[in-house]
Amino acid sequence: FMILPIFNVLDDMDNNLINASYDLGATKWETFRHVIFPLSMNGVRSGVQSVFIPSLSLFMLTRLIGGNRVITLGTAIEQNFLTNDNYGMGSTIGVILILTMFITMWVTKERRER
Repeated sequence: FMILPIFNVLDDMDNNLINASYDLGATKWETFRHVIFPLSMNGVRSGVQSVFIPSLSLFMLTRLIGGNRVITLGTAIEQNFLTNDNYGMGSTIGVILILTMFITMWVTKERRER
């Protein structure tokens, strides 16, 4: 899921920008660092959001594959609410999960200079 957004951004990139970089005397490394990498950041941001955020809360897939041996944040929340009746700890883990998602979205948001 991470490769597809990056591929789409790189596929839509204008080749004239790369050629202009070479015409201005940039090496391949400088072209990558100053042209290709900054233009591909939207795909990286989109890929991080589409891979990392859902992986924080997927617990049913973990339970099906690993049984009850694997503890993730989602299974810990479920276990605290349903098995242990420890609503405080389940709520705390849930709030930490939500804050982690908001921080990830804030870090990966597109910054525009005005």
